[in-house]
Amino acid sequence: MTDTASAPPTVTLRELSGLPELALTPPLARAVWGETDTPEDPALLHVLHHAGGLVAGALDAQGQLRAYLVGLPTREAGVQHSHRLGVHPQWRRQGLGERLKAFQRQWCVARGITRVTWTFDPLLLANAHLNVRRLGATVGTYLPDYYGEMAGINAGVPSDRFEAVWVLDGCRAQEGVRELWPAGEALHPLRDGLPATVPDAVTVRVPADYSRLRREDLAHARAWRAASGPLFARLFAQGHRLVDVDLPGQRYLLRRSAAG
Repeated sequence: MTDTASAPPTVTLRELSGLPELALTPPLARAVWGETDTPEDPALLHVLHHAGGLVAGALDAQGQLRAYLVGLPTREAGVQHSHRLGVHPQWRRQGLGERLKAFQRQWCVARGITRVTWTFDPLLLANAHLNVRRLGATVGTYLPDYYGEMAGINAGVPSDRFEAVWVLDGCRAQEGVRELWPAGEALHPLRDGLPATVPDAVTVRVPADYSRLRREDLAHARAWRAASGPLFARLFAQGHRLVDVDLPGQRYLLRRSAAG
């Protein structure tokens, strides 16, 4: 979920354990993703934690859960899949999402995990900015309708997703993102097709606030999804990866043969 850093709130970030603590996650999930969301059962999270997964949270001074993250073991040694990251709506724009990801990175590195993957909506600009620009993940995979029909805040449009790859010991994660942006106007999915000759560096326009667009003009939101999905998929198939995000400019930078 969207989380832009400002003054950090007074919270404690740590692993959650035991059924009473894990029972705090379903109400938070519904506050984040809507009342029709189907949160993970606390008993399942208890088993996940016991089996070596990560369930981390940000708790305020009163012990209320304000953000949480769920990381799953995978079939690949040294790889974790980050399944959930949610910040309570009243606690957003305070850096909690980024702080939880930093906690996840430290937790993983301490256990020999060097890569984390997760999915996010390709058209959520602020999420992409956190994932790619601030954390240093890259994207090279497009997953059409990954979750099928969804409810809550995701209702009404296909659940297409980017798959982010975060290389924890890579230079992007450790030193930051330093990309040179090409000159020229960005491709606009609703207007432009993929050119016959695609340069190594391509910029693509995205909506300023896709969540709001989805609420206020569902037909337009669906048009954005239908037009942008094939464009991203073709760029990825030609070897491009999403490597940087221009938040004020509302555009993505995709570069061919980008290193993680």
